[in-house]
Amino acid sequence: MSGVEQWLGDVATAALVGSARREPPPIPAALGVVTDDEGHAPEHRLLASAALADAVTRGGAGLQAAGGPTHDAPPETREACSEAAAQLVHLLLLQPPVSMATRDELVVEWLRLAEAAGQRAPFAVLPALLEFAAPRPSVARALGGVIGERGAWLVGLNAAWSATLDADRTAPVGSGGGDDWTVQWSTMATAEATAAFAAGRRTSPAAARALLEAEWDTVSAKVRGEAVVALRHGISAADEPLLERALDDRAKTVREAAAGVLSLLPASDRADRMAARLRGLVRVRGTLSRHLEVEVPDPPDDAAVRDGMTPPAKGGGPPPTVWLAQVVRGAPLSTWTEITGRSVAATLKMVRDKDVLASLVEAVLDRRDAAWALACVEHGVPDPRLVWLLPQEKRTDLLVSWVARPPAGRDLGRLLVEVPRPWPDELSRVVLGRLRGEGATTSLARAAAPLLPVALSPSLAPAVTALLEQVPADATHLRRALTETLQLHAFRTSLTEAFR
Repeated sequence: MSGVEQWLGDVATAALVGSARREPPPIPAALGVVTDDEGHAPEHRLLASAALADAVTRGGAGLQAAGGPTHDAPPETREACSEAAAQLVHLLLLQPPVSMATRDELVVEWLRLAEAAGQRAPFAVLPALLEFAAPRPSVARALGGVIGERGAWLVGLNAAWSATLDADRTAPVGSGGGDDWTVQWSTMATAEATAAFAAGRRTSPAAARALLEAEWDTVSAKVRGEAVVALRHGISAADEPLLERALDDRAKTVREAAAGVLSLLPASDRADRMAARLRGLVRVRGTLSRHLEVEVPDPPDDAAVRDGMTPPAKGGGPPPTVWLAQVVRGAPLSTWTEITGRSVAATLKMVRDKDVLASLVEAVLDRRDAAWALACVEHGVPDPRLVWLLPQEKRTDLLVSWVARPPAGRDLGRLLVEVPRPWPDELSRVVLGRLRGEGATTSLARAAAPLLPVALSPSLAPAVTALLEQVPADATHLRRALTETLQLHAFRTSLTEAFR
């Protein structure tokens, strides 16, 4: 929060409680206003500060040296939001009734409701809204047309705003708007070219691939490498010839990027080559207790180096171990079940080497394979990234069971942070159940408490109220979170009603 922003809030607070209870704050030097407050009563100084605060919030931009004439803002095309909606966003920006993190989410929610209603923010709140959004990308992206023509005009007058808000509010180069980015791509600066290709790849994968093929020899190694990485989005067999070409690129970074992206194509020629290498290293051993014995590979020959088997970076572990990890991550997951002739779950139980299992987990994450992820989770692999590869219903069932009976090695606090909000009701209820009595002071309570205001559905307000009555007085962190949850639910109800 800037000094001016803090001052605006302090003036509003002093006006609310009265100058007899709160001394009017001094005007910040950043405004460049010379005052003579000596001998003036607090109420007079407060009125002067309120007048200045009104001018600052309406102006939105500092005075500039005289130059060319400033064009007027275009006429508005949207109706302003209701008075009730205006009061709510003003409250959020200047006197938020919730925590700072929760305030960001509520401002975004206000903007989305206004956008859905086809309405704009009132003129008086625009400077505060733009100042708030500038350092917060999630808020800036939600501005859309809610700031109206005058808001866009103000952004153009303030360099500090336009540097960030223009980038976040407008579509990225290559997203389909404006000039054809492909015409200028080969002459763009590196940062602009990589961003344009990434955006173009998402909207038209085939066109982006064709452009990279045509301009391969004209763009820099940096751009080639970043463009190859961007091929991950919408990857298909049609990309394989270009990626095979990239394996022979003169730049190491491009070759390594191509090997990584080819790992996402389990039916590619490179995948077949890595599968053949893996089969030569894995043996099924044991009679009563069948298990897998995995050897480390020999130093890679030229063909293996081309496929991405490269020496480890400094401090990256023994070369044979690193080469084995590269083979495991490069071979299709189906290679393992083909070797064992068993199911995925049964195959995992046969893997005894911890390093091999760790590499296998990375391969599962690379390919986002839900069946293998579920088998890994049920096998007891604690990596939380696997949980987010599971179907939502299965993921919720697992989280509910883990919260009810915490398993060893699971960081439930970290998992709850990652759960999309609002939480499913069944998960919310089991979390609230664990917070009763002695559960109010557990590590789970400390981790869950900050999440409750934005994670719990308003339909659970009765359960939250009941829990608040049971929480011990010394569990202040939880009592504060539950109180804020109820306040937030009431505020959200007011938001929805304001845009009806």
